[in-house]
Amino acid sequence: MIAIWLAFAPTQAGGAASYIIVIGNSMEPKFHIGDLIIVHEEPMYQIGDAVTYRNLELNNFVFHRIVSLGLGRYSLQGDNNSWIDTYQPSQEEIVGKLWLHIPKGGIAIQKIRRPVTMAVIAGALGSFIAVNIFTGKSKGKKYMKSKSVREWFAARRQKMQNWLAAEKRLETDKPSGFFQGGMLEVSFFALGLIALVSFILGLIAFSRPTTRIVHDEISYQHLGIFSYTASAPQGVYDSNAINSGDPVFTRLTCAVDVNFHYNLIASQAENIAGGYQLTAIISEQVSGWQRSIPLQAQASFSGTSFVTSAKLDLCAVEALIQSMEQGTDFHPGSYMLTIMPNINLKGEISSRELQGDFNEGLVFKYDRIHFYLISEGEKTNSLNFTKPGILQWDHEQANTWLLLGMEIAIPALRMVSLFGLVVSLIAIAVLGSRLQNLARHDPEAFVRMRYGAMLIDIHDAALLNGTGMVEVTAIEDLAKLAERFNTVILHERRGVSHAYYVRGEGTAYRFVIADRTGSAVPESEAQSLEGEL
Repeated sequence: MIAIWLAFAPTQAGGAASYIIVIGNSMEPKFHIGDLIIVHEEPMYQIGDAVTYRNLELNNFVFHRIVSLGLGRYSLQGDNNSWIDTYQPSQEEIVGKLWLHIPKGGIAIQKIRRPVTMAVIAGALGSFIAVNIFTGKSKGKKYMKSKSVREWFAARRQKMQNWLAAEKRLETDKPSGFFQGGMLEVSFFALGLIALVSFILGLIAFSRPTTRIVHDEISYQHLGIFSYTASAPQGVYDSNAINSGDPVFTRLTCAVDVNFHYNLIASQAENIAGGYQLTAIISEQVSGWQRSIPLQAQASFSGTSFVTSAKLDLCAVEALIQSMEQGTDFHPGSYMLTIMPNINLKGEISSRELQGDFNEGLVFKYDRIHFYLISEGEKTNSLNFTKPGILQWDHEQANTWLLLGMEIAIPALRMVSLFGLVVSLIAIAVLGSRLQNLARHDPEAFVRMRYGAMLIDIHDAALLNGTGMVEVTAIEDLAKLAERFNTVILHERRGVSHAYYVRGEGTAYRFVIADRTGSAVPESEAQSLEGEL
C-alpha cells in the first residue's frame, strides 16, 4: 500500500503523481491523443526529458521534451513540431517528468467520468453490497463487530501476556539464548516489514542509474553606459553645452566628446583582462553600405570596469557621406551612426573560464541636418546597455530520488536496501529456526504463542456432551475451524497432555498434542476423556 501510494497518489492528495491526458499530436508518433501520462516531480531535469509544465501564456499544461536550458529556463519542443515553444518555464513551473505512459488510458478515464457510467458503477456496487448482506442474513451468519482502537490494544496486550506466560512454562533444558516466545511474532512482523520496504527501495534504486549528468551555469552581465557632450552657442539650448540625449546640429558644432563606462557584473570574478576600441560606424540600411572610423587606438584594461573617452568629428562623417553619394549617385534620405566599444575580455568567474565580448553601441540617426538618438517610436534605445551572459558546463554527480520532498542519493539507497534486505532475511531465517525448536521442545507453548488471543482455558470438557467428536490432525486446521464458526478455541489440560476443542454446528472438533517428552497421550486417559464427553 505504501508503494502504491508513493507511485500513484495524486499531488492533490499529498502524493507525487500528476495525471495528464494527451489532447494534441505534438508528441507523435510515441504519444497520441487520448493517452494517459503519469509524471513525477524530480529534483532536476535534463535535456531529453519529456516533462509537463504549466504554460502561463496558454493558461494550460503542456507535455513536451526539453531541448536546451539556460539562465534558469528550459526550452522545450514537441517531438512532432519543427519549432521550439515560445514559453520557457522555470524549474518551479515544471510539474514532473514522464514516469508511466498508458496508451488510450485517458480515453478510458473520460468514459468512466461520464454521468451514465458513474451511475451504472454506483448501482452495480450497491447491488453487490446488498446481495452480500441479505445472503449473509439468510444463511444465519453472525458477523463480528468491528473492534474499537481500545479493544484492539487490549487484545494485543492480552496476547502478549499469554506469550510471556507460555515462556515462563518452558523447561530449563530449552536451548540457551532462546528468544522469548512473546517476541517472536512481533519480530517476524517487524522483520517482514523491513524486508518488504528494503525490496521496494531496491527496485527503485536499481532501476535508476547511480550517476547523472548535471548541467550547471553561472550568469553574469555586461553593463555599458554612454554619454556625450559638446559646446553650443547661446540661445539654442538651455545652456552653452550639448548634453547626453540632446540632438547635435552640424551647423552649430562638429566636435563631440563621447564617454563610455564599462562594468562586468559577476560574483567571484578573477583575472579579468581584455581590450577595447571606440569605433564610429556610418551605415545606410537600404543598400547595406557602411564605413568604420576608429575614434581611438586599441587599448587594454584589467579588472571588471574601465572608463574611456574619444573625440567624434561629425563634419568628417558628413564629408564621408557626401563623397559616397557623389561617387555612386545614390542619395538616401537618412543614415545611421553607431558608436561601438568593441570589447573583448577573458578571465575566470567562480573558477570557470570566461571569454566574452560586448559590442552594444550608441545609435544616432542622421537626416542631413542633425544627429539625434532614435526615439522609442522607431526603436527602443537608451544611453545604458546591458548584455546577459552565461557560463555553462556539464559534470557528473550522484543521482537522487525525491521522496516526500527529500533528495536521497541512489548509491546510498542501494546500500541501505541491500543491507536491510539481507539482514532481515537472515534474521527471519534465524527466528524460523528458533520457532521450530520451540515447537519441538514445548508444543503447548508454541500453540499458546500463535493462538493465545483465541484460547480460553477450561477445567472440564463436560459442556461438549451430546455432540459428535471429530479428531483434527493439526492445530492450524482447528484454528481455521474457529475462524469459520466465528468462535474461540477451548483448552483443557490433563496432566502433561493438552486438548483443544472447537464447537460448531452441533459437532466438536478436537486436537490433542503429545506431552513434552514426545510421547502420545496415554490410551487410558484418552478413553477416560471420551467417556466423560
